[in-house]
Amino acid sequence: MSTPPALLRTTATRAERGSFAAHGHARLPGLWDRALAEGLAAEGRERWARAAPPRRGPRTPVPAGPPARRATPAAGGPLLARLHLALTGLGRALTGRLLVPTFAAYGYYEDDDEVLLHVDTEQCDLTLLTTAFGAVGPLHVHPALRGSSMQRLGALERDPAWDRAGGVRLTYPATGVTALDGRTLPHHRPAGPLPGPSAVAALCYRSLF
Repeated sequence: MSTPPALLRTTATRAERGSFAAHGHARLPGLWDRALAEGLAAEGRERWARAAPPRRGPRTPVPAGPPARRATPAAGGPLLARLHLALTGLGRALTGRLLVPTFAAYGYYEDDDEVLLHVDTEQCDLTLLTTAFGAVGPLHVHPALRGSSMQRLGALERDPAWDRAGGVRLTYPATGVTALDGRTLPHHRPAGPLPGPSAVAALCYRSLF
């Protein structure tokens, strides 16, 4: 059996639990050291050649118009898989729910870092996000859009009056994660230029009840 990565802490603070309960998101820095961060960066870069658009996952139904962004290429890796499992207890402590890991992947961005407005799948009662390498802009979350259908979110993507700079901006800590209730909290990232190729690691968990 592969050795799990060494974590600096495996539980959430009271403030982190309170933030997640109140807002549906929380920033959890200082979960691992620079060596693990460098390992994720190295694995993310090595796996890039194997990346492909996922066959399943959220697809924002954008109405007729110019072509929408293609699905973000993704790939897994053994270190990321071990981290996914190792963070299960922290996810349970943060949410107070009996979570189990579902999937984890690096998502790759080359020309820009756009993410269309969407909610996550039923496999993501909790999503943990961290930058593997490079630099992407903040994720914008939209509490006012809770309960919106994917069709409404797609219509907003085509609405020139919709404020793409709006929402609550979430950044990812270098040696930790931003936790997100992505299944109910709509989120997007406006397209911004990148200084070079970048990858975000997403680790999803679902609740057994």
